[in-house]
This record gives sequence, C-alpha cells and structure tokens, in this order.
Amino acid sequence: MKRSLVVATIVMIVPLALAQQKLADPWLAHPVDERTFRSYLDFFAYDRQLPFATRVSNVEDDQSLRRERLSFQSTSGVRVPAILTEPARSSTAKKPAIIILHGGAPRGKETTAQLATLLARGGWSVLAIDLPYFGDRTTDLLMTFSEQEKHEKLYNQPAAYLSWITQLSKDVSRSYDLLVAEHDVDPKRVAILGVSRGAIAASIAGAVDRRLAGVIMLYGGHFDALENNHLPAACPANYIGRISPRPLLMINGTQDSDMIRDRSVEPLFRLAKQPKQIIWTEGGHMFMTEEHRAAMIQWLREKIR
Repeated sequence: MKRSLVVATIVMIVPLALAQQKLADPWLAHPVDERTFRSYLDFFAYDRQLPFATRVSNVEDDQSLRRERLSFQSTSGVRVPAILTEPARSSTAKKPAIIILHGGAPRGKETTAQLATLLARGGWSVLAIDLPYFGDRTTDLLMTFSEQEKHEKLYNQPAAYLSWITQLSKDVSRSYDLLVAEHDVDPKRVAILGVSRGAIAASIAGAVDRRLAGVIMLYGGHFDALENNHLPAACPANYIGRISPRPLLMINGTQDSDMIRDRSVEPLFRLAKQPKQIIWTEGGHMFMTEEHRAAMIQWLREKIR
C-alpha cells in the first residue's frame, strides 16, 4: 500500500513540476515585445569612463602563445580576474578577439584554458573571465558548487540571478572595452563564446551589447534540468532573437541530460533569427570531437571577418 502510494505520488509530481516550469516562463512561447525589451536595457547600463585600473599578475610565453593573468575594474568596486591568451608574434594589423564565459565549475576561467589555446592558435586574442562567484571571484554564497547548491542559492533565486546576469553582462561589455582600448583589438571583430551556463549568459550579453560581432553557445539552452524559475529580464528567450543580424552558432549534444534537446535547446533555437546554425554532437554535455572544434573554427573564420 505504501509503495503504491509513493509511486502514485512520484507520477503526479513529475508532470506537475514540468507544468509549473512551463507556467513560470511563458516567454519561451511568447518573448516580450520591443518596448518591454528596451526597458530591460537599463539594467545593463554602466560607466564607460570608469578607469580599468588593470593589474597584471603574471605573463608567460608558451609555444608561440602569450598568456597574461590580469584583473580589471568592471563597475565601481567590482574587479574581474581574467586570462588573456594570444599569439605571441607581433603584427601591425588589429586582431580579432573572443570573450569566453565558462560553465558552472568552481575553477572558473581555468576550465577554458584548452579552448582558449585552440582559439589563440587560430589567430584570435582570447579573454577568458571569471563569472561572479566562480574562480577567483568566489564568495561564501557558493561553498560546495554542487548542482543543488548552485540552483538553490543562485539559479533558482530570481532576484539574485537577475543581479548576477546583469553584472556579468556589464563585465562582458567592459571586457570588450578593455580589449579595444588596451590590447589593439579590432572593434568590429570581437565575438563572445559561452560554455554551458556561460552560454546562457552569452546569449543575453550578445543581445544587449550590439558591438559584439557574433555569439557562440556551447551546450547551452533555455533552462537546465534543475532550473524552475527566472525573471523575464534574465530569460534567454527574450534575448536570443535579438542577436540577429549578427550570427549565432549553437553546438549541443543529442543525449545531453542537462540542456535537454526537445525541452531546452530546440525551443530556444527556434526563437533565434537568421543567420543562425546549430550543430548536434552525438553525446552528452560538453562532448566535443575534433570535427566539431574544427567546425567552430571554420564558422568563426567565415562569420567574424
């Protein structure tokens, strides 16, 4: 009797949870109108005259690459730790660049070192930054970095998550400013690339800052498997359609149990406008092969000219 009651309860709870998720976010079906979207942009305003006050802690040369560990002031009282990886050879031409946003790993930007190296060898200057509460920006908000903790304390806390998204978007815009002002980067050839949670943030930052030349989302989507709520101003469904006419590339896994194909990825991709492309990998979360990496590099060479 008890077992059948438990089974029945589970059967009832699962559809209810999915229904609540759908009810909590109508914007995936109907994104906000242009007037409402423009009102969101006030959240992302920042002081462009604020000094960067850049600090460099280490510089190393490694196999024709130069890596610089630095930090800079993003907004008043907020510093962003970053790693700049770029080709060591000198050139008089202004360089293309990519800003990288990592996923929800405690080591932050360190987890994108291999990706940054790949892109730098392809000729891009790559600035990987720490997201708020991760890497060198850790606080006592997140201690274990378990999926449960991240969702209970951040991702499923609508007000806190909106604040996180808006600060991160400001950090991206300031990263763009820094690259152009201090690192001789071509202002017309700066793209943003996000990984997992960073991909969700990249879709928002890429829509907000129209100076960015293109957006790459690696294994991102609308909600992840444990998300259940966010405010409309923090919802990628209200932003992804506004990346156009700049190009968008998504790479996702057919068997991803975190960013689920039919519930999270495909509905969001449908909202994006041309030019857009999605590449499916036969595997789970972050399962990229050499073929997919090569396709990403080729896309960058074709689209970010």
